[in-house]
Amino acid sequence: MRPFAEQVGRIMDAHDGHLVAGLLLIEVDQMPQLFRLHGQQVLDYAMDILLERVAAACTGADLICRFGQSQFGVFLPGLEHGGKALFVASAIATRMQEPIEVQGRTLFVSAKIGVAVSPDDASDGPALIRNAATALDRAIRSGTASYLHYTREMREELKNRMTLEDELRAAVRHGQFVLYYQPKVAIPGGQPIGGEALLRWQHPTRGLVAPGTFIPTAEETGLIVPIGEWVLREAVAQIRRWLDAGLPPTQIAVNVSERQLRWGHLPALIDVLLAESGIPPHLLQLEITETILPDDLDSALRQMRWIADRGVALALDDFGTGYSSLSYLRELPLDCLKVDRQFVSGMETDQRTRHIVEAIVAMAQAMDLKVVAEGIETATQFSLLTRLGVEEGQGFLFSRPVPAEDFAQLLQRQPAGATL
Repeated sequence: MRPFAEQVGRIMDAHDGHLVAGLLLIEVDQMPQLFRLHGQQVLDYAMDILLERVAAACTGADLICRFGQSQFGVFLPGLEHGGKALFVASAIATRMQEPIEVQGRTLFVSAKIGVAVSPDDASDGPALIRNAATALDRAIRSGTASYLHYTREMREELKNRMTLEDELRAAVRHGQFVLYYQPKVAIPGGQPIGGEALLRWQHPTRGLVAPGTFIPTAEETGLIVPIGEWVLREAVAQIRRWLDAGLPPTQIAVNVSERQLRWGHLPALIDVLLAESGIPPHLLQLEITETILPDDLDSALRQMRWIADRGVALALDDFGTGYSSLSYLRELPLDCLKVDRQFVSGMETDQRTRHIVEAIVAMAQAMDLKVVAEGIETATQFSLLTRLGVEEGQGFLFSRPVPAEDFAQLLQRQPAGATL
């Protein structure tokens, strides 16, 4: 990319920052996969075809450069107006969608394009390229937009995201995380019989940070793997501490992320933690979100069966929010289904939602699975779930997530024999 960047810089400098020009950075999907399957020669063939499509949307005065396995840079000097760059981006995105014939197979690709325009977005070459890269990053993250024009808000968002990533890495190194626990209660009755471990970040300046703020970044960066390992270690250690203190044996659920399943070493980690702690395996429950399973179902099934064979409980979280639940539900070694909070909140006023919950409960009972309802906030919801035969629930109606010490006090108040 360096010769391309240098040439852009020279042209921009020659016009003393007053040139109306566009800079497009293009990322083509499927190319890394094509390289892994067929090698460099086939990749180059496909990229040559795509280069012709890019050139067809440009003029002879425009600069076009391919770099890396899957990227192009396009510099459009001397535009009549900045909007012309967006017209070119739109034309390129449309052309990229046309199929490519490669070694007897039809390959469909698409492109994400970041656009920056001088002099409004930048007055020098490096800044123009940098801002186009920022727009490309936002287009890729959007999942839907084919091309996006740079805005200052994008740069601020990128800066904040990078800061958050740096702070997360520091949090992993310095042990700034803490677990809160939300009780699960028996239905009917309402006595605590279990809990869910929920991650919080004890930020040195922001205070206690909820997971919705940082988990997406942890997932994207892969930091969720060491964070997830810490959560499992701490939850198992806390179960051991409660048992040693004479508290009732209580099952604690821990969420498992897609990255942890892809990591592939989750069963080995569980084996180590069970051996080190000596806790009864059934006191640990892993919650798997159904939307993460179809990407690599075979691997997930192998790991889940290994874990279930050790006696660890497995729950399917957010049930009903995915698209292929029934096709693989019978394959999973589950102990329970968790009804997503959106169904619990909707069943109070929407009869159709209530019927969905009824169907989930009936199906779970037929498969000998326990049903846990999430997000219970009103007595009416609790009453409806009781009539439907839901065994357990959690939500603000009973308790918000609390520190381990407060959760222990709740356990001490439960009736004798009310253990899980």
